[in-house]
Amino acid sequence: MSVCSAALGVAAISFLNDRLLAASGSSSETLCWFAALLLGLFAFGASARIALTTLGHHVVYGLRTTLVKRVLDTDLEQLEALGLPRVLTSLSSDITHITGAFVALPSATYGLLLTVGGFAYLAWLSPALFAVTAAWIGLTIAAGSLLMRSTQRALTAARDAEDRLVANYQAVVEGRKELALNRSRAQQLFETEFLPNARANRDHEIRADVYHGINDNLVSTMVLGAVALSFVLGLTLHWSSAAVATTYALTILFLRTPITSLVGALPAVVAGRVALNKLDALTLPPHEPAFHGSSSGTLPSPFRTIELRGLTYRHVRSGEPSFEVGPIDLTLRRGELVFLVGGNGSGKTTFLRMLTSLYTPHAGALYVDGVRIDDNNRADYRGLFAAVFSDYYLFDQLLGPRGAPADPAHVHELLRLLALTDKVTVAGAKLADTRLSAGQKKRLALLLALLEQRPVLVLDEWAADQDPAYRELFYHQLLPALRAQGLTVFAITHDDKFFGQADRILKADSGQLSELGQRSARALSESKNVAPRLEYRQ
Repeated sequence: MSVCSAALGVAAISFLNDRLLAASGSSSETLCWFAALLLGLFAFGASARIALTTLGHHVVYGLRTTLVKRVLDTDLEQLEALGLPRVLTSLSSDITHITGAFVALPSATYGLLLTVGGFAYLAWLSPALFAVTAAWIGLTIAAGSLLMRSTQRALTAARDAEDRLVANYQAVVEGRKELALNRSRAQQLFETEFLPNARANRDHEIRADVYHGINDNLVSTMVLGAVALSFVLGLTLHWSSAAVATTYALTILFLRTPITSLVGALPAVVAGRVALNKLDALTLPPHEPAFHGSSSGTLPSPFRTIELRGLTYRHVRSGEPSFEVGPIDLTLRRGELVFLVGGNGSGKTTFLRMLTSLYTPHAGALYVDGVRIDDNNRADYRGLFAAVFSDYYLFDQLLGPRGAPADPAHVHELLRLLALTDKVTVAGAKLADTRLSAGQKKRLALLLALLEQRPVLVLDEWAADQDPAYRELFYHQLLPALRAQGLTVFAITHDDKFFGQADRILKADSGQLSELGQRSARALSESKNVAPRLEYRQ
């Protein structure tokens, strides 16, 4: 349709020259033919732009949904390596720039095709004039290409600065409480981090717009120069007749609009290309439309044991020695209540992520009733676990087993057990309000985990934010009740006074895992009850 529109545009110019301008008068038939040409030009031009715009938005929709699905399919390790700011910028800014590119693409396509068709008509009118005009336009294109490359470099630098800006936004939003207390830190963040990144983004954007502005005006000026050149060569130097020179100049003037549209659309297209390069740099896994759930039946159900054989994971940091967790040999039995203790940096969190297969071990393997866990059944294995991590995210959708809406009676019962009946409002299958205290939010996170009815519950220092009364209830009533229902509960905890509630106690130390007997657990509890002597120096 764009090609037909361009052809009709050139045909309208030719018809205007041959039938309207050349003739002494215009007949009704001639005017009808010209009206038909204009109607066809409008119909094909409008249809082409509508079709290209619709196609562009469909492509952007497909790209957006594909990207989000690829992020959902990406392992936690890779997402942590990429960093949250890069992913968020790609999901927001890059998609916006690609949308802008596709919105500009119809103008660019139409302008390019009409320009090509117009220059073909100029070549047919006068090869001699066209040779000089082509050289003139070639010089314009060469200068424009240099400016466009500079525009692309500036847009790439602006996009890099945008990554850093998103990291600053994250710090401002997530650290709002600390920044409110410490205005010196707020000033330091604003003046030494945010402002330089904002200035860099601003300066690169200005530079890109300046290059584009020069390019746009250069094209307009050179097109008008081509009009003057055609008149000089045609009329003064007699390279063509007056009629040909006039038609030639009229055609160039007609092409000025599509050429300007083409040049005007290029920055958006270039910005879209930069955004696509950024998306490619994420190196996310290939797109798979289907979600691989936990119901394929490749693992025994119900399971009896989860076994860790020589499980090892190495953290590698540039310029620092790597920290290794493992090798770990451990067997967890269904229905056990297991506590994990250990100091900061002892490897507890890494072990938890290996246990749930969020981290793929560098050595060793996981087994469920003797069945080895690999890429083919990893999704099924992860489906055994419900978890409340220390950095949990509180969703508002209430889901039961296999993603079905949660049973309202079960929701009501859990709200009662978690002492949230008067605090939380449920509308349909969603939480109406999650603006609660830290401890209450953690109870809601536990509610979401229990509604999934998975056989293993993982808790990462869950009781740390609870008040003493509910902490007692949690250890003495809730955990035994979950164990009685057949759940395997694996909890990281420092509440030594409740160690007697556990079936087993594991201790993490320097990446190694050992099991404590009751005597060792009691000794550990007593040692923790001795308050250390603190010395304060101003």
